[in-house]
Amino acid sequence: MKNMPKPLSLLVVLIVYVVAFLAGLLMFWLLPLPPVWRFLCADVVATVVVWASGLVFSNSSMYDPYWSVAPPIMYICFLLTARVFDAADALIIAVLLFWSVRLTLNWIIGWEGMHHQDWRYTKLHDNNPALWPLTNFFGINMMPTLVVFAALLPAYYCAQSAGKLSALTIVGAAVCIIAAVLQIVSDGQMRRFRRDPANKGRHITNGLWKYSRHPNYLGEVSFWWGIYIMMLGQRPDMWWLIFGPVLMTLLFVFISIPMMEKRLLTTRPGYADYKKATSMLLLLPPRRATESA
Repeated sequence: MKNMPKPLSLLVVLIVYVVAFLAGLLMFWLLPLPPVWRFLCADVVATVVVWASGLVFSNSSMYDPYWSVAPPIMYICFLLTARVFDAADALIIAVLLFWSVRLTLNWIIGWEGMHHQDWRYTKLHDNNPALWPLTNFFGINMMPTLVVFAALLPAYYCAQSAGKLSALTIVGAAVCIIAAVLQIVSDGQMRRFRRDPANKGRHITNGLWKYSRHPNYLGEVSFWWGIYIMMLGQRPDMWWLIFGPVLMTLLFVFISIPMMEKRLLTTRPGYADYKKATSMLLLLPPRRATESA
């Protein structure tokens, strides 16, 4: 299975995700719970299916596209249960699809096939094989699902309400679009940098990467803050759902970025100087000039 060509590998992922969606849908209709709790249980069941497929194919990267595929599907389901559709709903589904299609295509381009697993997962396995089953299930699969669900909750309550499109909702949509464009530009700059053989073993320090060490992550975090702002425009009484984008921010600041930078510090000469000179997340002027390393 490791030698499976990329087209066949992608077909397998598609089949797995269809099965996961159907399993989640079945769970949603069977449980006698309030809708939001049924959505959570359906999300968890779908994640378990994807996790199990990762075990079958010995590749935890089977989960990676779930991050971008699940939210628009779930929001459409939110709308179907709410049975209302207004301008705010149209705006939310538009920005979710824009973000989702872009991020999913980025994964498809970067994933080489069933033999390709994210280096972070391999490292987590090699660092502590005994804890790998728990790390794989909770750390790689379930925790991201729960964080994304929390960040998507504002969209759920927005779907449950009907009203005029507010200026704040439009501002939130603008934040989402700008965030997604930020990801497109930063990922494109990184892709072009890596294609140049002269940059082998070096780290990009120009373009958006001159002002932020992780502009792509800034775009991701900002997108979910945009979703929260959109909800505030329609349901200001649900302000307490701020814990969703806060959890998303903490995930990147305290888990994703430190893990990434620990590796970069050992594999990219000069990264320590770049780290000292450049903002971690926000786009800010460099503290001092740096050279590409």
